[in-house]
Amino acid sequence: MLVAPAAAAAAPGPAVPPTVVVSAHRGGAAYAPENTMVAYRNALRLGVDQYETDTQLTKDGKLVLIHDAALDRTTDGTGNVQDHTLAEVQACDAGYDWTPGQGVTQPDPALPHPLRGHGVRVPEARELFDLVRAQQPTGATTISIEIKDIPGEANFDATGTKVAAVLVPLIEASGLKARTIVQSFYPPALNVVKSMDSSIKTQLLTIGATTPYLTYGVVTTQDIISPSSTNPDLSATTVAAAHAAGKQVIPYTPDTATELTSVGAYGVDGEITNFPACLLQLEGRPVASRLIADEAAAAGSPDSRLCADRSAQLTAALPEAPYAVLLAVAGMLAVVVTTTVARRRRHSA
Repeated sequence: MLVAPAAAAAAPGPAVPPTVVVSAHRGGAAYAPENTMVAYRNALRLGVDQYETDTQLTKDGKLVLIHDAALDRTTDGTGNVQDHTLAEVQACDAGYDWTPGQGVTQPDPALPHPLRGHGVRVPEARELFDLVRAQQPTGATTISIEIKDIPGEANFDATGTKVAAVLVPLIEASGLKARTIVQSFYPPALNVVKSMDSSIKTQLLTIGATTPYLTYGVVTTQDIISPSSTNPDLSATTVAAAHAAGKQVIPYTPDTATELTSVGAYGVDGEITNFPACLLQLEGRPVASRLIADEAAAAGSPDSRLCADRSAQLTAALPEAPYAVLLAVAGMLAVVVTTTVARRRRHSA
């Protein structure tokens, strides 16, 4: 009796669709000091789709790439960015507390810090635009730049205009406007950007809830909704509702392979992660043999792990977390106010 040979097992497909945008959170903070040109050059080498970053204004009105309102966590400096000149900010060591594979920087004297004293500094925002324009003058790679405007922080601007007044002209002059997204947790800051240049894409970040911000984003013509990957109402249903409204969904910051796979299964358009090479691998895309930046390798540092081994969500270096309730309330109030105004306009028309 002849027995047919067993069919070869079908090769498994990628765990995450390769169309999902790989956004390097702060440049890929697990592999290089966050929000530095070391990180962005490394992200370029790794082949990510998007460079995610944060902005603060210095005392002399310069836009720099740093997440916190203060210098203390990510540099050897102290005090608020807004109280220091550009020269003073750039005199700080921005690689001082970085540890490979840590995700976002959490100062820990027991861990290795291979780039201390290696000249890593806080860059100006224009440096990232210069890098992309020089190395990727064409293509789909994007910049997603956050206006840090958090109620209760030292630099909080209730009008949302201070950073936008500097950032929008920079974007317009960069030649990369079509490939730049402005994001913020603070809705008024995005509304100011849209009022200055409606063609600039905006991305509304959310904490604690997705649905009310999606409603607000639809009413106020924001382009992308960016929920925390731990929002309890983030689901395939929420994402489908956003898509039906013409909005993209790009959550932050799933870092383990399990988290990235689960969030990818919702049908999202992208994922913002500290471990971008992990997402590249899950998408079946090429992954570099070395993950850490050239500068770290030259300093003798061992390589980073590919993916986080556990979730670090909301456990470190997220100053906005204490204001989650306040931000959620502000977002919902904004929905109510904007919807009411729109309804009155319709009735009076």
